[in-house]
Amino acid sequence: MNNPILPPAVIGIIGGGQLGMMIIREAQRMGYRSIVWDPDAECPASRLADETITAPFNDYAAAKRLAEQADVITYEFEHISPEIVEWLEQSKQVYPGSAILRSTQHRRLEKEELKRKGFPVVEYQPVLGKEGLWPCIELIGLPVVLKTSTAGYDGKGQTILRTKEEVREFLDQSKELAGECVIEKFIDLEYELSVVAVRGKDGFVTTFPVCENTHRDNILHTTIVPARVSENIQKEAVSLARSVMKAFNIVGVLCVEMFVTKEGKVLVNELAPRPHNSGHFSLDACDYSQFEAVVRAICGLPLHQPRLLKPCAMVNLLGKHLSVLDVNKLMMVTGIKLHLYGKKRLEPKRKMGHVTMLGDRIADVEKSVAFVKDLIGEAEQSSWQKIRYAATLTSS
Repeated sequence: MNNPILPPAVIGIIGGGQLGMMIIREAQRMGYRSIVWDPDAECPASRLADETITAPFNDYAAAKRLAEQADVITYEFEHISPEIVEWLEQSKQVYPGSAILRSTQHRRLEKEELKRKGFPVVEYQPVLGKEGLWPCIELIGLPVVLKTSTAGYDGKGQTILRTKEEVREFLDQSKELAGECVIEKFIDLEYELSVVAVRGKDGFVTTFPVCENTHRDNILHTTIVPARVSENIQKEAVSLARSVMKAFNIVGVLCVEMFVTKEGKVLVNELAPRPHNSGHFSLDACDYSQFEAVVRAICGLPLHQPRLLKPCAMVNLLGKHLSVLDVNKLMMVTGIKLHLYGKKRLEPKRKMGHVTMLGDRIADVEKSVAFVKDLIGEAEQSSWQKIRYAATLTSS
């Protein structure tokens, strides 16, 4: 077994967003130091890091500086050059590494690799140019989801085409299909799930509880844990996540996003080789978080099965929510925690923070979710339900 990397060793992180910030926060608590590499000198992680390298992600001088100062390196998002990561691997331990990065930042390669390894995926076809769209649609049948093969996240680069008229309109409006795309058979889903898996240097694999997710505009909106699905589906989701982690043979954290069809079939949607938005609940609801799991895994520290201490939910806060959020009213509710990332550029659909809600029962969590959604202008309740719930909070 590899000797563990112990504090006060330096953890290097490529990317300085909120995920990097939360990794650093956990690492600091455990006694580690950190160095972050990001093009933005005021990125969220720079507020906590011992040092920040400000340079583009294709800057080999910056990569060299990171390698010289860090004892181990990880990355907090996928949109970086695999060549840079591969170059770093020549002189330093980098987890999860360049191989999984090449697959997960390209939708077609990711799906091909999953299918080759025997995992169930949504029916799909690669599309090259405008002339290739109709033949692929004829193979799959409408409706379909058209996705760019690269640079797609938080709903970017995705278009649902339901009818032939919508396809024609899309082609008329698009001068050309930019690069390679993938079309997927549109599925009438019962649930969207995710499982954060962790694998150590010794090959030990563990998983966080199954997350039940809902999206709005293709951006994760709400996560509820434990997932309100059958025990059999939960077991299948966990089994899939563990198998994927072992099949790709990586060290670190990997989130496996999944679809559950109306017929109860569990399909692998996408992989994220880093902490995941849906795993933020673990900061407040587990005995250790997905961010501590990153530190443990890449430093060779022991892993164990994370325990869910209480039912929990997480609601994302986007830029459009911050202008209407009443923080004082939010903090009046027992079991609610506010996490803001300190981003200076405010955009309507940019992730600016999240709220977690803990409760003794899942029903309590569901009520808190409804309350938070009301505060940020995303209410799904009728007016009398809001009033009754607000009165309950005031009197309790």
